[in-house]
Amino acid sequence: MKTFFFICYLIAFTLVSCQSTSKIETKTIQENNQTNLWNITIHRTEFITSQLALEPACNFFNDEIKGLTRGIQAAFQEQAQAQKIEMDSLGHPPVAPFELYICDSVFQADENFFSILVSAYQMLGGANGITHFYGINYQVKTKQFLSPKEILNFDKKQEINALLKTYLKDPEKCYTFADPTIDNLTALNLTPSSVEFTYAKYILGPGACGPLTISIPLNKMQDMFQDAFLEK
Repeated sequence: MKTFFFICYLIAFTLVSCQSTSKIETKTIQENNQTNLWNITIHRTEFITSQLALEPACNFFNDEIKGLTRGIQAAFQEQAQAQKIEMDSLGHPPVAPFELYICDSVFQADENFFSILVSAYQMLGGANGITHFYGINYQVKTKQFLSPKEILNFDKKQEINALLKTYLKDPEKCYTFADPTIDNLTALNLTPSSVEFTYAKYILGPGACGPLTISIPLNKMQDMFQDAFLEK
């Protein structure tokens, strides 16, 4: 699964390297859990600051993301144990450890807003694994996690969907299952200059096409945000 982590690191490096100097810094926490039943690897970003006023918000965010990864890991381990019991009962015990890989990509990290995309790939037997995405958007001042509906004005659905179709990059015409819309969105993230819409594998096209992220310039969506979000 080196490709999975390479993609995570490439996105994270590109986004962070484009950010201006901020009062917020990041560091990567790596965790490993290997047994005969599973291989679990977690690369998790923590946000740190030298500004005392920002420390509580950073600590709260870090604890919540740590809790998310712990929850994903616990659910995976429960599934792995159940899968082993079932396979053993059929006389086909697992021939290799089950796998879980978690990493995140930082889209925005400043004194006002954090936005990260957590990716969790798991293989519980079969030919292919599956990746789950979690778009995490956090208002630093209020210490609030915001859903897509708290960020975007869904009453502007028609306009947003039109932009998604315009900014879809699909030169090979692979994504033929459905048009990207705000309703079949998997994860939403913000950068200082764009809105990032992520769609998991199989939503827009066959599995071979993989997941897709559509990037729309921020200045194209200025009137499509919730007023309450803009006022924070």
